[in-house]
Amino acid sequence: MNRNRRSGLAHLIAAFIVILMAGIAHAEAIIHRETFIGMVGQSRIGMTLLVNATGTVTGGHYFYANDLKDIPLEAGTQGSGIILFDPEGGQFALRFKGNGSEAGKPLDFHNSVGMEGRWMKNDSSYPVNLQMQQSSQRPANARWYEDVTSESDAAFEARVQNFYKAVLAGDRSTAARYVDFPLRVNHSGKGRLVKTAAQLSAEWDQIFTPACIDAFRNAMPHDMFVRNGQVMLGDGVAWFGPRGAQVVNVPQG
Repeated sequence: MNRNRRSGLAHLIAAFIVILMAGIAHAEAIIHRETFIGMVGQSRIGMTLLVNATGTVTGGHYFYANDLKDIPLEAGTQGSGIILFDPEGGQFALRFKGNGSEAGKPLDFHNSVGMEGRWMKNDSSYPVNLQMQQSSQRPANARWYEDVTSESDAAFEARVQNFYKAVLAGDRSTAARYVDFPLRVNHSGKGRLVKTAAQLSAEWDQIFTPACIDAFRNAMPHDMFVRNGQVMLGDGVAWFGPRGAQVVNVPQG
């Protein structure tokens, strides 16, 4: 009888350990992606950091707005600040920025509004100021845009970037190739549908106003915000679905 009880207890313990280990493995497989946009000296950059369940940075990358090419980052010392190294010899020394609402609590990715510090390489040193853009929780191996499209992140972003470049260049025919017609255009609280490439060309100046062009110019079409199966460019000047641009929100001005 005692032997059976011991055997049953052993099985319960083994089962509990299996469940516990599975839970730990699942937790380790989930990461937070923290994205920032800001400045290094006079250069605009974006940065994405990968943060585990304990709040520790495990890696990431940054990129310059003029080329959108990822530069890998390796995390170093972490405590009241974060040290990040790139493979080209650059080093970020960063600390969190609050907005006054943290009420004396230590700043972290959850209660800060960004990071600031310096970027250093050899004898060069530049101030860094980063604003937090978004935080998302995803499986470690998830594609960035898997909630939007089945194609690769690079292929999807290439089409968004082609539309972005065509708009800035005033290239109406090329821009139309990356639109999922009908395109919804929202302006001054009213919306309308642009149904064809010919209509897009005819109404180009009413859609891509100077204020709209400025909003495009300030956007960075890389590591973009995803919501409800769409991708947002900039602060919402345009939204994209799996087949191209679906909405343009014309700013006031």
